[in-house]
Amino acid sequence: MSSMPFATLPPERRRAVAVGLLLLVVVAIVLAIAIPVWTLHRHYDAALADSTSRYDRFRRIAGTRPLVAKELDAMRAKDTRRFFLRSGGAALSAAEAQEALRGLIEQSGGRLITMNAPTGKDEGRYRQITVNVQLTANVFALRKILGAIENHVPFLFVDSLQVRTQVPPNFHPQPGQEPEMFVMLDVSGYALTGS
Repeated sequence: MSSMPFATLPPERRRAVAVGLLLLVVVAIVLAIAIPVWTLHRHYDAALADSTSRYDRFRRIAGTRPLVAKELDAMRAKDTRRFFLRSGGAALSAAEAQEALRGLIEQSGGRLITMNAPTGKDEGRYRQITVNVQLTANVFALRKILGAIENHVPFLFVDSLQVRTQVPPNFHPQPGQEPEMFVMLDVSGYALTGS
């Protein structure tokens, strides 16, 4: 039948093939129109759902504005600047940190050997000031010094701590006396820049 030409088919068969071809062409035309239209509608439905979701999310965020403004005002009232070293030049901030450390060490029973402040490091709105400290203290004084640094305002942070003993391995101290240790600290504080 496949080798038989169309003209040699009986008329009923020709009509059936013609109707089949017509239906095939109609279906192809409908699909050629319907698929792009369906795809376009699906694209716009997805875009509309995304926009609606984004709008709802932004509306929820905007609804929290009064609460956030109230919390921001409460934070401003707490005077958070007191937790930072003085603003200005790095030398001014370093001098404040050095004076604070000098006082803390002397009050806690340690002996300051040297102290220096290398240049500060800017990190956006903040400037990190690091002070290198060398001192001698016994274990009780060192504990007081570290506690005082931890509780100091403006905040200071111990970045590095090295403790070396200055006594021979077989040394036995007198009762009630602790040997002094050599201590090296890197203590950092932060200052606000540009505000």
